Amino acid sequence: MININIGLFGHIDHGKTELAKKLTEIPSTSALDKPKESKIRGITVDLGFSSFTLDDYNITLVDAPGHAELIRTAIGASNIIDLAILVVDAKESAKPQTGEHLIVLDLLNIPTIVAINKIDIASEEEIKKTELIMRNILNSTKNLKNSKIVKISAKTGEGIDKLKEEIKNLLKKIKIERDTNSYLKMPIDHAFKIKGVGTVVTGTIHKGTLKVGDNVIILPINYDVKVKSIQCFKKDVEMAKAGDRVGVALLNVEPESIYRGCVLTSKDTKLKVAEKFIAKIKVLELFKYNLKPKMKVHIHAGLLTVPAKIIPFNYEIVNDKKEAVVLDNVKAGDKCYCLFILEEPIVLEEGDKVLIMRLDLPATVLRIAGFGEVMGFNDIELKRLIVKEGRIIKKKDKFFVEGLAHSKQIAEKLVGELVYLPEKDKYVKITGTFGTKGLLTIDAEGVEGGEKVILKKVRKWG
Repeated sequence: MININIGLFGHIDHGKTELAKKLTEIPSTSALDKPKESKIRGITVDLGFSSFTLDDYNITLVDAPGHAELIRTAIGASNIIDLAILVVDAKESAKPQTGEHLIVLDLLNIPTIVAINKIDIASEEEIKKTELIMRNILNSTKNLKNSKIVKISAKTGEGIDKLKEEIKNLLKKIKIERDTNSYLKMPIDHAFKIKGVGTVVTGTIHKGTLKVGDNVIILPINYDVKVKSIQCFKKDVEMAKAGDRVGVALLNVEPESIYRGCVLTSKDTKLKVAEKFIAKIKVLELFKYNLKPKMKVHIHAGLLTVPAKIIPFNYEIVNDKKEAVVLDNVKAGDKCYCLFILEEPIVLEEGDKVLIMRLDLPATVLRIAGFGEVMGFNDIELKRLIVKEGRIIKKKDKFFVEGLAHSKQIAEKLVGELVYLPEKDKYVKITGTFGTKGLLTIDAEGVEGGEKVILKKVRKWG
């Protein structure tokens, strides 16, 4: 049997949990809105897990919240799944969280099936309209243009067999690779105590293997723990591997010490507990707001969302030296690097995907600003770029630069600097000063007079 993780996404009340009930054979952690708060509020507030079998596949369903306030939890689900079902109400059609969830699935390139639900209470015209809208939205994506659309009723069961058939077809097409030879990485989504067992954590193993008796670490709390027992699909096992959803009984830790964002990992881990990191990012074309230095955003990585200060920059060659130059503004469609300074530490490794969000914006607008990839954790010296323009003039067969300085005192500070001539694509060196009004002498080989010159200098930023 192959273990597969399928995420259920969609707007609030579009029927994700009803569909999970229809598919589920084995309820598990927080499944089917068992948590007390879900029952009180009548919505899914946590990741729910349940499972069923489909031919040669053991399938874990991850039910992600659709409420506007809970987008961070839904994004957490996207990090632990192999494919997704996006549930859309046939009568209501696409709503704000439908769009946000679809953007996340597209950015992370997660194969997706759209399930148009509640066809038992929608008219034929409403169903056709919703199908057309969803096809147009899918056609606007980068990775999900060919996604299948299935019409179902989670309440009556109509179309469920067709949905299962499309799940099987999609699983046969996609290549699912599990990294079992690496160090252990298992983000923890729940921790609790079971009488007679002790502390139990649940999660999906991202990479590596886990065995009963292993001595492992919980980051970022740095607890050394021992694996007492492992369950996979309600069965005791001696070993679990990448791709498996497991419950793990641990010795030497209390559940109150563990929170979502903690990661179970092995002694040879390459994971970092980061308070800041550098990522290469792209701002979404649909995002309507600019990102500026020191702006507060939210960063989502793994199962955790934390506030952070963003400092966008790009690398520029300034006088033959590569410098990290801070950008005043980053807008829709831009690519750049960013330094993120976190308000609380998170567990990361190079290559991890991160999402940048503006959760301070209203839920009626797109709050996912962009996405990126973690490049490193080293300190970086950020610079402010100063650009001045001047011009080469000719006086009595000698060449000077005017416009870069307005006094001899300022001009003297520029001696030795290189200036760029864009028309000739070359650099010339400032060799000295002339007079009292800021004229500069230059290495004049190959110049004719009249050329524009550009002086770039950097200063420490911040």
